[in-house]
Amino acid sequence: MTNNMKTTAAEAFLASEPNMILATIRKDGRPQLSPVWFIWRDDMFLISTTLTTAKWNNLVRDQRCTGIIDNPDGRYISIIGVAEMSTENSPHAITTEIVRKYKKGDEFELYMETIRQERPDRGIIRLKPVRVITRELD
Repeated sequence: MTNNMKTTAAEAFLASEPNMILATIRKDGRPQLSPVWFIWRDDMFLISTTLTTAKWNNLVRDQRCTGIIDNPDGRYISIIGVAEMSTENSPHAITTEIVRKYKKGDEFELYMETIRQERPDRGIIRLKPVRVITRELD
């Protein structure tokens, strides 16, 4: 295991399509687990969400969080970090970039139209890793 996410294998893994399971802290101290789509850019994870989700509200209260991106073959990246949230700085541009990673062709436009019409109030979670553990990504 290593703390280096700058290997070619780690970069390729992050560019592939696995979800991250993001753990935030509920008001009562219990963990809240959420599968999220993300992109890795500028040494941080960018996650788009609506402003009414439990994860957003948990992070407004307490920015500490953890995440794991794993694959059934045993490779994973585990992150401990601190989130910064923003509703400015083009949340829709970042959301578009994230969705483009996961939805292809006609699926992309249909999904983006749903976001624009049904879930327009969005924010961006910027998860900056403080500690990283990787397995089989050296």
